[in-house]
Amino acid sequence: MRRVTAWTRDHPFAVDAALAGALALPLVPFALNLGTAGTAGEAGYQILILLALAWRRTRPVASFTLVSLLLAGQLVLTDEPLYADVALLVALYSVAAYGPLWARRAGLGVGFLGVLLSTLEWYASSPESSIVGNIVVMSLVVAAPWSFGAYMRTRREYVVGLEERARQLERDAEQQAQIAAAAERARIAREMHDVVAHSLSVIVVQADGALYASRTRPEAASETLETISRTSRQSLAEMRRLLGLLRDDDASDATQRAPMPTATDVPTLVDQVRRSGLDVRAEVTGDPSAVDTTTGLTVYRVVQEALTNTLKHAGAGVRTRVQVGVLPDHVLVCVEDDGGTQPVAAGPSPRGGHGIRGIRERIAIHDGTVVAGPLASGGFRVEARIPYGKETR
Repeated sequence: MRRVTAWTRDHPFAVDAALAGALALPLVPFALNLGTAGTAGEAGYQILILLALAWRRTRPVASFTLVSLLLAGQLVLTDEPLYADVALLVALYSVAAYGPLWARRAGLGVGFLGVLLSTLEWYASSPESSIVGNIVVMSLVVAAPWSFGAYMRTRREYVVGLEERARQLERDAEQQAQIAAAAERARIAREMHDVVAHSLSVIVVQADGALYASRTRPEAASETLETISRTSRQSLAEMRRLLGLLRDDDASDATQRAPMPTATDVPTLVDQVRRSGLDVRAEVTGDPSAVDTTTGLTVYRVVQEALTNTLKHAGAGVRTRVQVGVLPDHVLVCVEDDGGTQPVAAGPSPRGGHGIRGIRERIAIHDGTVVAGPLASGGFRVEARIPYGKETR
């Protein structure tokens, strides 16, 4: 049934030609002069009127015009209604359903004019009350198919509008899905960068220290290797958690993943970096547990990235200070180092790259601000202001 419906919609002329042929078929025997000569002429004329309906959808204005002209000629040729007069009703429906606005209005006017002229022609000798009654009845007959055609046109336009809206919603949903996927990829990329860059920086520093200690203080090498092992395990756990986000695991697996770090984990992070050999001091004021999880993760990552940059770019003997202040509506984070006693290269430290850019992206999510750059006295400072809302208890 759907295939038949689709075929009829895609081939309107064939369907309308078949309809016109079916309406004209009863007149064929009369047109072949099987009746009287007058009847044959009338039948041929009516077939011509009905065949004009073959273009009722493909050329609705032309079809209605041809039917109207032929029916006007009927008033001259005969003084009684004909079977083919039904063509006017079909043509009226078609022009109302498929024609332009001006043709729809003109078609209704032509229909009422035909009612008036035919009544005066065919019922001129009838009583006046009968003429008025015929005009009213025939006007209703004309208005009915025209109104139904207008209704079908409105319904068709409404359905087309719904289909277009559905397609637009599908396009919007696809775009939103692409935007969400891109945002998720960017978030995971930032997390991966923070985890890998920080952990590898600590491991490299510890490995260099272990290599040096193995020659002078073998007993210190074992402690360094323990730090490398601990850092590697922690990094591996975070990597597994991040990769787990890319899989469609069930809720039970999700609950077994390691929790995300928060602002309360900053002292642990500083202790870990201190064990790697960096001279770093931490000062936390306020209550870090009052910070919501998302903002706490940003605080942790900002400190982590700043300390990673210090490990990678600062010279020997560098001293670093970490300050985290939890205020009623925002968190202030400041990580500052003095550049060390033996800078790696002359001039300002060339820090930045993906790390600082990642910090700026994280801060932008919270509508916060961040300032990162070298100090006039040497060294580097990262200072961030991160608004937050209190966690719902």
